[in-house]
Amino acid sequence: MIPQTQSKTSEHTDSIVATPVEQEVAVPQGKRLLYIDNLRILLICGVLVQHLSVTYGALGAWDYRDPGNNLLTGIILSIPNGIGMAFGMGFFFLIAGYFTPGAYDHKGPRAFLQDRLLRLGLPLVLYDLLIHPLVAYIGSGLHGSYWSFYSSFLLQMRGVTGVVWFLAVLLIFSLFYAGWRILTRHRVTTSKKLGTLPDSLTIALFIFTLGLVTFVVRIWWPMGWVFQPISGLSVGYLPQYISFFILGVIAYRCDWFTALTPRMAKRWSLIALLATFLIFGVMTVPMLQATGVAGTHQSGYPVAGGFNWLAFSYALWESFMVVGVCIGLLVLFRQRLNHQGRLARNMAAVVYIVYLIHAPIMVGFAYALHVLALYPLLKWAIAVLITIPLCFLIALLIRKIPYVSRVL
Repeated sequence: MIPQTQSKTSEHTDSIVATPVEQEVAVPQGKRLLYIDNLRILLICGVLVQHLSVTYGALGAWDYRDPGNNLLTGIILSIPNGIGMAFGMGFFFLIAGYFTPGAYDHKGPRAFLQDRLLRLGLPLVLYDLLIHPLVAYIGSGLHGSYWSFYSSFLLQMRGVTGVVWFLAVLLIFSLFYAGWRILTRHRVTTSKKLGTLPDSLTIALFIFTLGLVTFVVRIWWPMGWVFQPISGLSVGYLPQYISFFILGVIAYRCDWFTALTPRMAKRWSLIALLATFLIFGVMTVPMLQATGVAGTHQSGYPVAGGFNWLAFSYALWESFMVVGVCIGLLVLFRQRLNHQGRLARNMAAVVYIVYLIHAPIMVGFAYALHVLALYPLLKWAIAVLITIPLCFLIALLIRKIPYVSRVL
């Protein structure tokens, strides 16, 4: 029932690379938004779980799949993965947009662009040249000499590969934002002001518009169709990415994250939940029928795109989900989880590093585990329990290396 787990997905955003200064300029009191830090931890853990789910049978693209998967495990893991894909990336872009204006205001255009090139561009290049070839080599089964594989891999590269596709998109968005600020510097206010929250009708219109635009885009570029220069960027999700980055910018200027009310959170979370029950009820039979035709190729499913009612319904459901979950989690974390202990502080500090290193750790562990004759769902649970803490532990050690914290 799930169209796609984002090819080479990663949950990196400007919130992940945000420095303490960038966080502080987002609030007048000069305090870090601890609930945003905690959200980053939750979202990056969701990404890690999602990639492991694809490893053990869920629909989607990833660098390695365990050979012992079965249909039941694939169905069980695909359902939460599809729900996560409906809102996860949009949430990251929303937070990324939220921290962008404050960083620009604090640094100015030149320093802002230099910072983005350093913190996004440099890791992107290093990942593609050093880390992703190793991930691909392990995922392919360790066949032949690594150096022969490495030279062949580099010759076949046609653009950005691996999980750093998200860094490339954020860098492009940052360049466009800086260009817009420069062109409108005489009329754009840089002060943060409290704005009126959009009413329910406006939110509903946004949801239907986003769903319609997404549906139209997917007529020509279904989910699973990637933009080749940035391998992993699913064009079918671009309307969500662009709109939520812009919403994040507006949310910062109007202080929407603070103004969101518990009543709004409850209302739109409930609507998203009801929409989920409805979409799964309506689509279960058609999707099971399509499974025999499409196999594991998500772009072959009718919900992935094309001019049909399933694709439109799915695109509309995604819009309800991303809006409802973003509002609900922002209010929940702001009210209940706006504090940190030592563990949470340490985890929040290395989210970006975890994003960059999780692929080789998870692919390596899954490949080592494939020789064990265990039920795939049990393998998935073991991998989740071991590799997620391992990623954070290794990231903490990496951050202790001199000068690493200046970039990561």
